[in-house]
Amino acid sequence: MSDAGLQAAATAVLDQHLTLLSCTQALAGRLECPLPSPGDGAASLLRAAAGLAPQDRERAAAWLTELQAATPAHLQVATPRGETLTLRADPLSPAGWLLTLTAAVPADAGAAHQRASMLGAILAALPQAVCMFDAADRVTVVNPAWDAVMDGVAIRIGESRADLVRRMAPLGELGGGDPDKIVAHALALDLRQPHRFVFRRPNGKVVELHGHPLPSGGRIIVIGDITTLTHAEAAAEERAAQIDVMLTHTRHGVLYWGADRRLVASNRLAAELLGHPPGLLIPGRPEDEVLDAMIAREEWGSGEATRVTLEALRRRDRAIPYRRFLTTKAGRVLDARSDPVPGGGWITTFSDVTENMRTQQELRAARDAAEAANRAKSRFLATMSHELRTPLNAVIGFSDALLREGRAPAPARVAEFAQQINDAGRQLLTLINIVLDVARIEAGRFDLTVERVDPAALVHDAVRRIASAAQAADITVEMALADDLPVLRADEQRLQQVMTHLLSNAVKFTNAGGTITVGAETEADGGLLITVRDTGIGIPEAELEHVFEPFTQVEDSHARRFQGAGIGLYVARALVLGHGGSLVLKSRPNEGTTAELRLPHTLAV
Repeated sequence: MSDAGLQAAATAVLDQHLTLLSCTQALAGRLECPLPSPGDGAASLLRAAAGLAPQDRERAAAWLTELQAATPAHLQVATPRGETLTLRADPLSPAGWLLTLTAAVPADAGAAHQRASMLGAILAALPQAVCMFDAADRVTVVNPAWDAVMDGVAIRIGESRADLVRRMAPLGELGGGDPDKIVAHALALDLRQPHRFVFRRPNGKVVELHGHPLPSGGRIIVIGDITTLTHAEAAAEERAAQIDVMLTHTRHGVLYWGADRRLVASNRLAAELLGHPPGLLIPGRPEDEVLDAMIAREEWGSGEATRVTLEALRRRDRAIPYRRFLTTKAGRVLDARSDPVPGGGWITTFSDVTENMRTQQELRAARDAAEAANRAKSRFLATMSHELRTPLNAVIGFSDALLREGRAPAPARVAEFAQQINDAGRQLLTLINIVLDVARIEAGRFDLTVERVDPAALVHDAVRRIASAAQAADITVEMALADDLPVLRADEQRLQQVMTHLLSNAVKFTNAGGTITVGAETEADGGLLITVRDTGIGIPEAELEHVFEPFTQVEDSHARRFQGAGIGLYVARALVLGHGGSLVLKSRPNEGTTAELRLPHTLAV
């Protein structure tokens, strides 16, 4: 044969029952068992043929048992080593068989040398240290990189793995720890399985060892220097830990999205602010899934407008910065900002501005209130100047008239003018007292004089005081007083002042022909309830509390239509609160107003 060389043939003589009668010594080299003895079955010998796969051994044994008498036969089987094994059976006379086993091997030694040279070049070029062991666990190949990677550790061809391990372990070349335990562990490894170890050498290098079994029964060991990689990984882990600390402790929720619109990283606060459940904001999660979850849970409210807003985020060009204020279902206000980053991704930050927004609203409300108060005070000063000027003009006018009467004025005229001067002076004193009361209330220095007060007498006296004004306005005043009203310990003068304010307002804002009803009764808890109900113009519900603010009437047109400084109800409520009671108004436009004055049972004697 031109392309193959034949090894020596192995022969055996079998009887007609395929039982071994004799064999050549060459047969022993083809078996994985001791040389057979006469009487052994030939089929069992083929099952032990060296270099054959198990299925091919069974195939050869089956071929032998199927031989036909006096008919030569042959079988060729390829071995994993590249050989072609030929089995030939020739009949013998008068009976039996001559069995011949011939192996053909490639004869192209140049090709084999070329492959060996190529393998040697590859091993020499590898930056990793490579060491090969044969089936006997002894060193057969070591590449040049061994001296660079494992400098200071000599290795010899033919040295056993056990000797190499016992020499390296005490030097710390296989990692720290008890050398005996390291040796025992290394020698107990199952060499039929791959294994991997990473250890630090005494010189500080970090190396990675990989071991793999070979088809020949040997083993190959590859050792790489990963010191630089280890340092880089440690530095990366440290940076990652620092970034994680920063993200964990920042006061903003952060979402980092990649160009593929998948989540790269996030911090815990982002999930907390967004109300997302654990596990939703994980790396790799598509933006669509996050938005779908937000829509499904109605975290940003319900309705078509909210859905349209979130759907618009899917189509938004993330290369353009974006800012929006979002209100969660729990009422939290978030300042959401999106900014592009290199590579096509973007970062979204969320800041909880709930308190800031509330503070701004409070500041705006306080500013508006201050401005309203300034406007009210301006109106008050303008109104008060008129209110003060009117009685002063009366005092001056009537006194001037008296002076012009000469030395003997008519007694009737003197009495009339004196009464007008007296009335104007009392009106002026009342206005001044009200202004002083406001000043005391604002300063928190409001004192009460406690004495016995009969509620029925209090009401009768108050009605008597405004009777003439009500009669002049064509308004009917009625009283509905219970018989069991409790006697109180209170400041009678201040309560009379309250009743006067309430009745004066009722007269002022009730049209001619209307009715004012004053009631008083004892409540279930023993307290006193006094009501003043009119059929006047009424007050819009939204304005009911504003009428108790100082210098305020419900609308400017009222200030023009009705006289008054706009501080009567403010003073009245302050006087009632000073007694531990309450004063509220109930009203509807064009249906009248009811003032409810309550004094606690603790004031009852």
